[in-house]
Amino acid sequence: MTDYYGVADLNRSEALLARRSVSITVDLDAVRHNLSMARKLAGNARQFATIKADAYGHGAVPIAHALSKSGIRRARPDDSRLIEDQGFADGFAVVTLNEALELRESGINDPILILQGPQSESAAQAMLAHDLWPVIHDWGQYCWFRKLSYKQDLAAWLKVDTGMGRLGMSVDQAKSILQSDDGMNWMGLMTHFASADETSNSYTLEQYSRFNSVSIKPGMSKSLANSAGVLHWPQTHEDWVRPGIMLYGCNPLDKSVPDGIELKPAMTVEAPLISVKSLEAGAGVGYAQTWHCPENMPVGYIGLGYRDGLPRVLDETASVSIQGRRCPIIGRVSMDSIAVDLRPAVEASVGTMAQFWGPLSSIDALAKAADTISYELLTSIRGQRTYTGE
Repeated sequence: MTDYYGVADLNRSEALLARRSVSITVDLDAVRHNLSMARKLAGNARQFATIKADAYGHGAVPIAHALSKSGIRRARPDDSRLIEDQGFADGFAVVTLNEALELRESGINDPILILQGPQSESAAQAMLAHDLWPVIHDWGQYCWFRKLSYKQDLAAWLKVDTGMGRLGMSVDQAKSILQSDDGMNWMGLMTHFASADETSNSYTLEQYSRFNSVSIKPGMSKSLANSAGVLHWPQTHEDWVRPGIMLYGCNPLDKSVPDGIELKPAMTVEAPLISVKSLEAGAGVGYAQTWHCPENMPVGYIGLGYRDGLPRVLDETASVSIQGRRCPIIGRVSMDSIAVDLRPAVEASVGTMAQFWGPLSSIDALAKAADTISYELLTSIRGQRTYTGE
């Protein structure tokens, strides 16, 4: 029998695997561990686990359930270690209403911060109805919420632009709003850092000073620190921190993480060799023949290309790990495959897995070879996602 996918005698999941075999494995224990590192650094500050963009490509719903205190207890009722080690979130941060509703529908009842707030008046009403915490960064949004009945029940955060030059009220606008009698229930004041990853750049402290020039109302909280702030700028931790990229094992800083802090890669991306050839010296490889064999050598072809989210342009430092050895990527990235120099792993054959990033391969190194950042690789990669540590 031939199914919709045109693959005979295979069930649906086998057929999907036969079509594309890019493997994405997410280690939930690694994510919990990384959040415990954020807690270790931030002390008593509460934690918004930032899971926007489908948890940076890791899957927002499974990540939220893995980090929710109630979710941990359901998954491991006889194991209190994770709670004691504080590998859980106090709330979650997303960008859009739809992201938040997906979490609510999956059973997440923790606080959910919506970083871009509503994009319409009806969305503002929905945020109130679903007990969500909107970030208000624009005067129009502020006006929508002011018109709502029961606005005193809203847990709203006011965002001030302290120098990012992106979203947020001006410092003067924020001061005016918080000094007014608008009937709003302001949960907190927040901002976002532009250069916290640059550890010698004093601009973060300038933003911190501008932020503190805004007087908050009694009972309001403060939130400033992203992952870089958590890792390097302790004065910015305040009441709530918002770790993002560090939850997934990536270091955003321009230097190593602090002593005593270990970030574990949460995502491993692999794909198999689909062909192995012996090419003669001088043979060209790939489109435009940009790479030529310096000697008679084995060349492998891996079933992952730019259709799967790998950047098309990589420099000569790009490599993958095959059988624990670094194998350079050679020639141009194709839509469905890449070529690799198999001289370091001559025993490899069709079906041998190549690791693009994970415990054996640095995502930061591959990102550098693509002149990009780890965030882009994580959110772009596509494949069959499985989870460990549930």
